[in-house]
Amino acid sequence: MDRTGRFIMLDGIAGSGKSTVLRAIEAWAEECHHRVFRLSQWKEDAPPNFEDVRDHDVFFTYEPSRTWIGRAIRYELSREDHPYSGEELAHAFALDRQLMYRRLIIPALNAGKTIIQDRGVSTSLVYQPIMSGGLPIEAIMALPGNKLALQYAPNALILAKLSAEEAATRIQARSDDPKGVFANVEFLKKLAMRFDEPWLRDLFESHGTTIHELDTSGTLEDTSARAQALVDHILSTC
Repeated sequence: MDRTGRFIMLDGIAGSGKSTVLRAIEAWAEECHHRVFRLSQWKEDAPPNFEDVRDHDVFFTYEPSRTWIGRAIRYELSREDHPYSGEELAHAFALDRQLMYRRLIIPALNAGKTIIQDRGVSTSLVYQPIMSGGLPIEAIMALPGNKLALQYAPNALILAKLSAEEAATRIQARSDDPKGVFANVEFLKKLAMRFDEPWLRDLFESHGTTIHELDTSGTLEDTSARAQALVDHILSTC
């Protein structure tokens, strides 16, 4: 596998402070004078091909996307009034992931670019088995998009660590965040436990990923300082 780029993935329960880490990485990219591509600013109906954006150095991506399958996940499959099963969501997320990896992430890594991704296959492995009608973790890992993502596992996986109670409080305080099950303390506790279980660390380390846990409790200033120190460690050079 011809891969020379750097791939950093962020994950954690909802409300755990991933955005603080992303801001620290954005500051690093600015200080290094990198040309940045943000998937959030892509306005075309089709997801980007690497050739469309190859003149950038750092790529900020996220899942699910907002085009094609990702749009369906956000605006149809996530409806609370007409819920879809965990199995249906697993297939949709894996296909959305497969398209993004084939069109953008893999060619960018092969070209030596840096990928910073908010959520990914780690999220599917943690969330989807405990959803209503969900698949066993072995079946989720066997889906083509997930197999591809694990073949191109991140160099580093940053897990934001926060108690379920504090995360729920933060979510409730945000007017622009969806509530529902993702603000439910008991559901957040289940997710936090799964992020802590050894199988997740063992799986990613077996694919060459280094796991970094970041304490995001306390004040925003404290978390920002810890995030900056971690980013300086992981992305020590421009």
